[in-house]
Order: sequence, then structure tokens, then C-alpha cells
Amino acid sequence: HHWQNDNSADIVIKIKPGMAFGTGHHETTWLMLNQILKHIKPGMSILDLGTGSGILSIAAIKLGAEKVDAVEFDSDCESKFNENLQLNHIEKNIHYHHHDVLTWEYFNYDIILANINCNIIEELIPKLKGTKALVILSGLLKTDDKTMEQIFIKQNFQVKEKVIKG
Repeated sequence: HHWQNDNSADIVIKIKPGMAFGTGHHETTWLMLNQILKHIKPGMSILDLGTGSGILSIAAIKLGAEKVDAVEFDSDCESKFNENLQLNHIEKNIHYHHHDVLTWEYFNYDIILANINCNIIEELIPKLKGTKALVILSGLLKTDDKTMEQIFIKQNFQVKEKVIKG
């Protein structure tokens, strides 16, 4: 699969097949990649919550991010994540953390990515209250819309854009 980025050549991301998620074809991943292409600028710091296969972290580095913290609780993901880093010849600037995203405390980044399920996102949002980061969320269903809207209002979040696919 490849994504076009207006201001540069194609970016190729190699992902080892055989994972349930994270090959880039899944709607939530596709939506996230499109947002990343729009928002990540060279030198930025990125937090990738629920990194899984690492596809978003890898894309961020390829777009010039200076530092990526990739957080994943499922320990099965770590070896696949590392294989994907090797496939893409990424040796530095991505730090993998085997950690529950809901107990992660540090949110001082330019962009925070969270492609995880709605229940976790609901719990995560209050924790993101103080961040100056652009927060990009995916994994929400259309049916969660009203609930999420209430949460955003309550936490003084400003919704800049909403994109729906599938």
C-alpha cells in the first residue's frame, strides 16, 4: 500500500505480514496515516499510544520526526515492532515502551497519536488535558460520536477535524 505525500517522494513502509492490525489497510490505520502526512513536520516529537506493529511510529520517523515514544501493552507486539524497525532500517529516535497507555504520565509532545479502542480513549482524554500537543485519535465508531463529544466539551478539547471512513 502506498500513501502520497504532496511535498515529497513516496514514503515506503515495510511491515511484516501476519498481524491482525497494523498493515495499513485497516480503516483506522489508514485514517491515521493520512493525518500524519498532513501534520508531522521535521523535528517534531511524537507519542504513539497503542503502537502495535509500529507502523505509525515508522511513518513519523520517515516524515522527519526527531523523537518517537511508542507505547504498547501487548507484549506479543514487541518482537514484531522491532522486526518492522529493522525492515525499515530505523535504528534510532524510536523508543519502545512496554507500558499500559492509561498509566503513561508524560504528554509533552508536538503530536500524540492514539489508534486504540473507544473505552481506552475515553479514559485517556482527561489525562491529556494539560498537553499542548495536537492529539489525533482513531478507533472510534460513529456510534460513539455523541459520547465523545460530551467528553471533549467537558475537558475543554477543541475538535479541529473529524474524518470518517467505513
